[in-house]
Amino acid sequence: MKNEERIDQDIVHSKKIMASYSMGQFFGQWINNTFGMFVFFFYETEMGLNVVLAATAFILYSIWNAINDPLIGYLMERYEMPWEKKWGKRFPWVIIGAIPWAFSFALIFMVPLNLDPANDQGMIFLWMLFSICLFDTLLTLWNLGFYSMYPDKFRGLDERRTFGAIITVIGMTGLVASSLIPPIFVKFGDPNSYRMMAWVITGIGIIFFLFSIPGIREDEVTKMRYRKRREEAKYEEKKTFFQTVKMVISDKVFMARVIFFFGYQTAALMLQASAPYMVNYVIRMEASSITIFMGAMLIGAFLSIPIWIKLAKIKNDNRKMSLYAGWVMFFTFLPIFFANNFMFFLISMVLFGIGVAGQWLVDPPTISDVFDDIAVRTGKRQEAIYFGYNSFIIKFGGIVQATVFASVHLLTGFPEGVSSYSELLATSPTPELALLGIRLHASIIPALIVLIANIIFWKMYDLKPEIVAQNKIRLKELGL
Repeated sequence: MKNEERIDQDIVHSKKIMASYSMGQFFGQWINNTFGMFVFFFYETEMGLNVVLAATAFILYSIWNAINDPLIGYLMERYEMPWEKKWGKRFPWVIIGAIPWAFSFALIFMVPLNLDPANDQGMIFLWMLFSICLFDTLLTLWNLGFYSMYPDKFRGLDERRTFGAIITVIGMTGLVASSLIPPIFVKFGDPNSYRMMAWVITGIGIIFFLFSIPGIREDEVTKMRYRKRREEAKYEEKKTFFQTVKMVISDKVFMARVIFFFGYQTAALMLQASAPYMVNYVIRMEASSITIFMGAMLIGAFLSIPIWIKLAKIKNDNRKMSLYAGWVMFFTFLPIFFANNFMFFLISMVLFGIGVAGQWLVDPPTISDVFDDIAVRTGKRQEAIYFGYNSFIIKFGGIVQATVFASVHLLTGFPEGVSSYSELLATSPTPELALLGIRLHASIIPALIVLIANIIFWKMYDLKPEIVAQNKIRLKELGL
């Protein structure tokens, strides 16, 4: 009975534990955002891979990404592993996947530099495809465990908001650090410099992951919850993989949040991948200047976080806060289209940081509200399954980004293998149109994606504060 009471209690964790847990977010952002910024650019402009082949590799990677996320999430929830009693349900998966994932990032840039783009397109393509698919598989192993853990670990409304603020600050630091530091090691036109950058990112990433271990380790109460749910699940009818597909896709609240997050992630990915193109060809500065522009975004984000936190407490409505963050991001994308010099682009990135901070702050409490609502309606916690499908849908953002880049570059005459503005002028039949294309995939197109996602969320998502409060009461009654 005593254990049952402990299981039903909300566990209030220290800010030190929250900060440690958030270092996992730093680790993920540190490597993932460097991947998003440089991989497509590296293979198209430095290795000379045809943009259609580069886009095809990204599309196949995204399809594999979409398949393995829900499949591994299903297996995590469906089968009990021998380590669960001692080490917990999620923590071991995080440990198994994280460090190999960091090394797989470096492998992407280890493509033999003696391959000739005129004769070895197939080999360059295969190296890109294999390495990024391996990267994603290892990412899934640790990422699902990491993200599906925190709704169960941080359960109270105030605790989730505090955790949301901490993970926003640390995650934003990882996001911008991944833009500040890697460009220092990159020199446009020198493929070897990308290798040095990759090893630096891998080494530093592993160090930050080690700092996250105390936070992501599952406490005894969380382990007891898992064991209790495992025992109860033995007497329940097991759903097949395809039954879970139907269950997830038909959940309106979950799908509304996923579409909203898809819009943000895809748009941010497109700007991130556009940054080297903007700096090299539009602003015409060295790769190291990306550090300055991303630092400007960090300033905008950090200055706005107290405002977002205060607004969240006043409104006490995660639905409204998500919509506010979406609208701010939409409007702060637009100035980037007109940036044509250092100062204009710098100011644009400061403004964009405000929208990014809002998205980061509202996501943890919003997804936690969604999982609480699902638990109330279904009578059980199945975060890994839902996070798997969350990743399944969001990873189609990679397909969108690759398709947009390939289409825009083909239509505007941006040639592969050009590593400078002067080469673009000499090689492209329509250089001004090519520059316009870069502006479009850096600002207008992602802004439209955010706009559409925000409208869908506004129409479909109905978890208002009174429903969230009722769900909290019901969860305690259910022992969830």
